[in-house]
Amino acid sequence: MTAQHASLPPAAPREWQTDGATHLDVRGLPPPQPLVAIVRLVRSGPSGRVVVHLDRDPMLLYPELAELGWEARPLDGDPGEVRLLLRRIA
Repeated sequence: MTAQHASLPPAAPREWQTDGATHLDVRGLPPPQPLVAIVRLVRSGPSGRVVVHLDRDPMLLYPELAELGWEARPLDGDPGEVRLLLRRIA
């Protein structure tokens, strides 16, 4: 991989499982891709917790989550990262 290709942003969100949580990393994606990826994941009915990793506070996401019966709480993240814990509202 050349240095030019190494600096390109990711073309798709990264998803993985750890400690009973689904993680979704949408950093580097242009709007509205982060919102679309998060809503798609939430609508797919994940079990357990969802942790999303973002570049900025997703103000447009909160009303969408509420309509779908989910809430978001901030978590400590890496410097320059917004990390949210999403969970279904009981």
